[in-house]
Amino acid sequence: MGEGKTAPLETIKSMIYYVHALVFPALVTVAAQGQSSGDLAAQRHRERGVELHMKGEHAKAAAEFGEAIRLNPADAIAHYNRATSWSEVPDYDKALADYDKAIELDPKLASAFLGRGRVRAAIGETDQAIADYDRALAIDPNDPLTHFAKAQANAGRGRFAEALPDYDRAIRLDPSRALPHLSRGDAHRALGDYDKALNDLNRAIRLNPKLADAFHARGTVWFERGRHFEAVDDFSEAIRLDPNDSRAYVGRGAARFELHDFDPAIADYDQAIRLNPRSASAYYGRARTLAQLGDYDTAAADYDKALALNPQFADAVSGRGIVRLLQGRDQEAATDLDAALRLAPDNAVAATHRARILAASPDDSLRDGAAALELAERARSLTGDGEFHALEALAAALAELGRFDQAVAQQTKALALAESHEDRAKAQARLDLYQQRKPLRDARP
Repeated sequence: MGEGKTAPLETIKSMIYYVHALVFPALVTVAAQGQSSGDLAAQRHRERGVELHMKGEHAKAAAEFGEAIRLNPADAIAHYNRATSWSEVPDYDKALADYDKAIELDPKLASAFLGRGRVRAAIGETDQAIADYDRALAIDPNDPLTHFAKAQANAGRGRFAEALPDYDRAIRLDPSRALPHLSRGDAHRALGDYDKALNDLNRAIRLNPKLADAFHARGTVWFERGRHFEAVDDFSEAIRLDPNDSRAYVGRGAARFELHDFDPAIADYDQAIRLNPRSASAYYGRARTLAQLGDYDTAAADYDKALALNPQFADAVSGRGIVRLLQGRDQEAATDLDAALRLAPDNAVAATHRARILAASPDDSLRDGAAALELAERARSLTGDGEFHALEALAAALAELGRFDQAVAQQTKALALAESHEDRAKAQARLDLYQQRKPLRDARP
């Protein structure tokens, strides 16, 4: 489904909300019990800061904690609380400075290591974040939030197998929270263990039926399993719960595309783009749908927009190459498909269509049977013997090299896989051509 297949669905924002919702009030109690100076004024500022923070007035909360710190500079909890508010403003530099001070004043304050780790994760310092989480766990090994945060950090850099033990521990310590089940489910999905993913996502939905991300994640699992009707249902529920989440429209558009429900798919991509004009995935999805409808010029324009937003989007480069091929612009198509293969050497779609140009272009200067065979065999190795277009490209490459008996064998396999009447007719015509010991030449549009 374009971008983010292996990216964790849990966002930094929702993770921080989850951590604050549990940690912050607990620290208030600790702070009140930990007073040794008897400074009631400082305590009132701190309590007022907590009240403001919980209302979402984070800058004002930080100011109140600042007053508490002015009255008692050695109060580690006040520094921790102000850091927590700064992290929500967000002002990560100030948050880090306060977390550092809290740790200096109280090296056993596990939550300060957790908080500093969360900020470091938010600014991309993942290794340092995990080091902080490990220090927090050395102090308090039974804190579910720290295990969850560490798992999120590993998942955020694609280390899903490393994340699972911490997700497991977080859930064992506190099985009542939906987000760890959601996040572990998405990790299982990324690792291809769809049954475990569904178990976790079903549990997340039971725990919180209003958690739109859980329906989005389960829709993604259904999509990857080829269960596109179920995917549409779950993406639709995610949209009902959060109508402003462009990702759910992209997901539903992709599922509708697979169901050949093209007009509703385009409507979904249109809405995704209205909600998030910087969604390369939405432009990509709309482009491939328009190409299916034969609107190649508009499709090419959408691929251009996707690539302007994400120049490394290999599927979009490949898609634009295919559109150019369908427009009869073989040289430009070859350039795009070569670029896609440089970005993603295992892109079977790009390899298939590039092999087809090398094998069957009407332009003599663009044909190279040996190179066509190499790419076609790569595509076949990636897809097995079950992909119609890859087998057709392999047959065309073999025919270009004069190996017609092998071309007939591969084309026969392709013919057996043809689903539509049009594909069967074209596949049969190519089989007849190879049986006549003639290579394929694609016609100009």
